[in-house]
Amino acid sequence: MNTRKKAKEERRALIVEAAVICFIRKGIHQTGIRDIAEQANVSLGNLYNHFPGKDALIAEIARLDGMDLEQFATELDISEDPGTAIARFVDGYLDYVSSTENAVLTIDITAEAIRNPAIAKQFDVNRQRLMDVLSATIIRGNSQGIMRSGLHIEESVDLILDAIEGLGMRAGLTGRKPSKKARKTLHDMIFRMLSPSRDG
Repeated sequence: MNTRKKAKEERRALIVEAAVICFIRKGIHQTGIRDIAEQANVSLGNLYNHFPGKDALIAEIARLDGMDLEQFATELDISEDPGTAIARFVDGYLDYVSSTENAVLTIDITAEAIRNPAIAKQFDVNRQRLMDVLSATIIRGNSQGIMRSGLHIEESVDLILDAIEGLGMRAGLTGRKPSKKARKTLHDMIFRMLSPSRDG
């Protein structure tokens, strides 16, 4: 990578980082482009060379979020043991969503998405990717006889993600990691739902 291209990518990343800081501090709706430029210590013109507006910055944050989530999706995809894969996913995704940065941003982005459907669509794509790969993992577990048949897959996966995200955001907003007891209870709840002993 040549020096000019590297410098451009570093400046772009700096602007995104500044936007995240501003969004956490003031909220997306209350943050202006000038706030982000000041936080990044760049001119407005320089910022606009990289991003035409706040929506473009949010789209970039959604893209980066998707890249982070793709790691979870890939691990679920390649695992031969669906039970172990889901257990690891629950822990890994819980750690991800319970960071204070992610918890605050998720709540603010959710509120902003109600006002702006285009933003909602960008983040819905990321969540749908997780839903698809979790669904496929549960179906694989069912075919191996280690997970319950007759589940409403889409609704079950939605509830699994809701449970992880709810616990994670609550922990993140208080600045504390999920307790061992809460983590174990989450696992127990999810695997009771998936257990083949509930068939029939």
